[in-house]
Amino acid sequence: MATLRYFGHSSFELVFGDTIIYLDPYFSGEGGRKYPSARKDAHDIKKCDLILITHEHFDHFEPETVVEIAERTWATVVAPKAVLRELRLPERQKMEVKAGDKFQAKGVELEVVQAIHPQSAHPVGYIIEKDGIRVYAAGDTYEFSGMMDIKCDWALLPVGGTYTMDIISAEKAAREIKCKYVVPIHYATFDRIAADTREFARSLEGSKVKAVVMKFGEQVQL
Repeated sequence: MATLRYFGHSSFELVFGDTIIYLDPYFSGEGGRKYPSARKDAHDIKKCDLILITHEHFDHFEPETVVEIAERTWATVVAPKAVLRELRLPERQKMEVKAGDKFQAKGVELEVVQAIHPQSAHPVGYIIEKDGIRVYAAGDTYEFSGMMDIKCDWALLPVGGTYTMDIISAEKAAREIKCKYVVPIHYATFDRIAADTREFARSLEGSKVKAVVMKFGEQVQL
């Protein structure tokens, strides 16, 4: 069984059977976020195999949180160079990636794809696959032409509209990707990325893509 749990902003726990993956864990109130994380303490995490970080910005990458989790669980941190150089972890727990990489880690197939986010040094997105289920974690990105080549069942797309896609471009991207389900992310955490996810869901009505608006702490089966 595969599950996805949402912690707010762009943070998720992705579970494939006995493989546990954390995506962009952002649990603190840094930056003046408007609501608390659904998981407030990294101490709660007792098992983790992989931590995937899309880029180095504070609302996607908290060095203390990542080290806290990785030291306890021996998780491997998969991330661009700009992220890994900030981590005080053994090199064997770090895996540097760039767009275009494809490999297997902890029994999961990973594909690293580009992200268009000029404010970051080396932003990436990830396609994570196991047991025939493909999840695309876009990170911070604008829509780009290569999205039509992305094949996935679930897409986690930003809709906030400041330095990322807004609702209109995220709807277009979801239709281009032709995923079965799309989860809006990176919205409402701060005033400048306010977005109405109900509007996003309505925009996809009548299409083959279903919007899944997740509440903080909610878990869905993939």
